[in-house]
Amino acid sequence: MTDHRERPTIRLPARRLLLALLTLAMVIVTVSLAFLLRKEERPQVEAGGPAPALAGGAVRGGEVSLEGLRGHVVLVSFLNSRADATSEGDPSRAQIVFLRSMQRQHARLGLRVIVVDAAELAGAGRPSRNELVNYTYDWNLDPAIDVLRDDGTRARGFDVAKAPTTFLIGPGGMVRERWDGFVPAAQLDLAIRRTEGRSPTD
Repeated sequence: MTDHRERPTIRLPARRLLLALLTLAMVIVTVSLAFLLRKEERPQVEAGGPAPALAGGAVRGGEVSLEGLRGHVVLVSFLNSRADATSEGDPSRAQIVFLRSMQRQHARLGLRVIVVDAAELAGAGRPSRNELVNYTYDWNLDPAIDVLRDDGTRARGFDVAKAPTTFLIGPGGMVRERWDGFVPAAQLDLAIRRTEGRSPTD
């Protein structure tokens, strides 16, 4: 005997709701996967962890590497060499002044400073080697301050997304501090003294 009872059907509004929920679920899954993959691709360089490898030819000549500077306290700063001189603009110009000051104050204890040009990261293009050599003279940088070019590879290696970003690396190659953005001279000085094993008044 044939069953002629009417089968239940999903009404149109319910179908639309189900489709919307499925679409939303797919979007959430896609975004979550992209975020997880990005976290795997970009190393998280934080205080307390080892500093990534950094080596290359300085624009004024000579090779520099964090491996070769073991035993020294090192400041590594990603700066935009093409930053505009405006109060609202990129604070890289102010940061280089304080880095220069730190190098002079702590040179006798072996502090080294490495500036990695981040103009391309900041969307200002990639300066030539000659332009960066002029940059070192314009800012009267001591020869002990090495400047490296970057096509973005070094910034990615340090998980840097903006300029300025500065790292304080201890004598054993561990990251002691990380500053995303401008860091005042007093804060730099205090962190360097602690890493050198000195008190704030020494």
